[in-house]
Amino acid sequence: MKGDKELVGTLKGFDVYVNMVLEDVTEYEILPEECRITKLDRILLNGNNIAILVPGGSLDVE
Repeated sequence: MKGDKELVGTLKGFDVYVNMVLEDVTEYEILPEECRITKLDRILLNGNNIAILVPGGSLDVE
């Protein structure tokens, strides 16, 4: 994502503009003092906010 957020989930669908529907989503917000983790059932993600896609990737939070 553009900014300091990363989303990990199951891709359920997308369109030609890379708008996506993700399920079982974990949102990681990286802040200077901490890493906030939020669980979501489903999200519609606007393709304009996506910087990179990593299929089958995992996020290592230390």
